[in-house]
Amino acid sequence: MTATTSAVLVAPETFELRDFPIPSIGENDGLLRMELSGICGSDVLHWGGHSAVGRNLPAILGHEIVGRIEQVGQNSAKRWGVAVGDRVIVEASFGCGLCDLCLRGSYQMCAQGQGYGGRISAGVTPHLWGAYGQHLYLPSRARLHRVGDAIPPEVGVVIGAVLANGVRWVQTIGGAGIGDTVVVFGPGPQGLAAVIAAHAAGAERIVIVGLSGDRARLGFARDCGATHTLSFDEHTLEAIADLTGGRLAHVVIDVTGSATSPAVAAEAVRPLGTFVMAGSTAAASVKLPWNELVRKEVRAHGVNSHDQPAVRAAIALAASRRYPLERMVTHRFSLGSARDALSLVRDAASSDGVIKAVIDPLDQGD
Repeated sequence: MTATTSAVLVAPETFELRDFPIPSIGENDGLLRMELSGICGSDVLHWGGHSAVGRNLPAILGHEIVGRIEQVGQNSAKRWGVAVGDRVIVEASFGCGLCDLCLRGSYQMCAQGQGYGGRISAGVTPHLWGAYGQHLYLPSRARLHRVGDAIPPEVGVVIGAVLANGVRWVQTIGGAGIGDTVVVFGPGPQGLAAVIAAHAAGAERIVIVGLSGDRARLGFARDCGATHTLSFDEHTLEAIADLTGGRLAHVVIDVTGSATSPAVAAEAVRPLGTFVMAGSTAAASVKLPWNELVRKEVRAHGVNSHDQPAVRAAIALAASRRYPLERMVTHRFSLGSARDALSLVRDAASSDGVIKAVIDPLDQGD
């Protein structure tokens, strides 16, 4: 094989299947044969022209990555601890390694935006900077984690940029622990990952808030450890207060991507609690109850992506088989159906039963 195919975003809501040459791999890099690529809510923003990715077009989206090592240099194999044929997950970010943020260990916040899924243009050689394709290029700075064959692709694809996000956002940043009350707004993949992370941390009461059409997603949340489910309405804050005896929650995380729910979510935090703000929105601004946050000395923290410790913890959670991660993948699409996949995820709120859509990059479809 001398060429590989990717779905390339060339304009808002417009993909083209394009062939690229298989890159020459040296001693310090590698090549991944993709198995599955998950579709993230942020991909929908990129696809719709609502993010900075528009400056990098043409671009290959996709940063939820699982695949097998097809080629690897001798130095990289030793550094990553992998061999040809190994199943691995790849972190979304790898960083430039030189900016202040990378040097302090926060490579996911790299000032140069070095990572997968549209942050580097497909016009930059060797072109394969996103997971919506048959292959992914692995530079020397890529962060790989070998997971082995015991973890199937359908589970591997939700470890890195889904479950690991939940671990970092709820446990590391949110500080959720034994006996805590955690409230999650939004029963999508990130919300379900937050539920799992809260349960694994030992939270006593885990409340997840969805919409009236989220019956299947909320039911799945109970299978992941949620103790209570609520439908978002004008009485949501009152319901949370009733469930907690008026004490509200130690940790509240909003992963809805909505501009309306964060105001209610912020008020559900108890004094000295933590409000975790996740989920990108296309809205220009979001209103928050400033005086309440100040009065209660709430710690409000924005979150974006995962890091290496969170990924390692997420791998351990997946390997434990305590949670039905294999059921998260509900819809599969061919590489040539990327537009249909993103349309489904965009409209997921009105289609109960959609949790995680994935692209099988080896199936080009029609």
